[in-house]
Amino acid sequence: MSLAEEYSKTDGESRLSQSIAHLKQNRRAYFLIAPAAVFLLAVVGYPILETFRLSLYRSPADSTIETFVGLQHYVEIVNSDIFYRLLWQTGRWVLVGVAGKTLLGLLIAVHLKNDIQGRKFFRTAFLIPWGIPYAISAVVFRWIEHPQFGYLNAVLLKLGVIDQGIGILGNPDIAWLGVVVADVWIGTPFMAIIFLAGLQSIPQDLYEAAAIDGAERWHQFRYITLPQLKSVILMATLLSTIWTFVSFDVIWTMTGGGPISTTATLVIHIYQVGLQNGNLGRGAAYSVIGFLFLLLFAIVYLRVYTRGGDEL
Repeated sequence: MSLAEEYSKTDGESRLSQSIAHLKQNRRAYFLIAPAAVFLLAVVGYPILETFRLSLYRSPADSTIETFVGLQHYVEIVNSDIFYRLLWQTGRWVLVGVAGKTLLGLLIAVHLKNDIQGRKFFRTAFLIPWGIPYAISAVVFRWIEHPQFGYLNAVLLKLGVIDQGIGILGNPDIAWLGVVVADVWIGTPFMAIIFLAGLQSIPQDLYEAAAIDGAERWHQFRYITLPQLKSVILMATLLSTIWTFVSFDVIWTMTGGGPISTTATLVIHIYQVGLQNGNLGRGAAYSVIGFLFLLLFAIVYLRVYTRGGDEL
């Protein structure tokens, strides 16, 4: 045995001894969290495993007979053009939606933190969009963007921007923008409240010291506010990304995935394939792929954030 192998073996035995000692030292804590761990495995782990199992079978919704097909669903999905179109449309929907909610939420939070008149009223009012059911908000926006009776077209016609009403949700080129606007309107209050809570935790002394040194408001925002809000922004955008990725109500209520599937995301397609077309196995395969995308995104996102030694 070489000297390097001896060192490696010794180091491995040392880590094993430390792990055993750690388990013995904290066995009471592990015993206490065991029920919660078992509960999570039951309510979270089992559906995931069952979805993966279902994706390996051909399972018509109108029959109890399942036929094992292995990875056939995954191979067919990866080799289809619609899969890459769905990835593009889903990525566009998530990126624009989360960016809009983050920027608007941050802007509103910064202004609500200031001692303005009617601050309590505005804080309460900004929560209203988030409290309304998504489907109701989507119906309201569908009417706002209606080509004949919608307020948006009425305002644009009044201002002379357009000569006739635009059917935003019926236009394949801009329909997704009409849906994103509704999603940003619904999701911005959550981001604003989270950012406002983070802003209130920043010591005021930092701003006072910066003001004495002659730092302008923009520099205070860049070198104090943003670094201090780093953890809050990370968690808020991570949650918003996951929620936007799996969002169904707004798109389905406003366009049903149309026109000609230009507003369909991966989640909309899963519903269409699995429940409307009755192909449960193919729908489960799409679900597993979506889950893996989200898992990979969360891991990369957190690793990039904690690279500098920061902790959540």
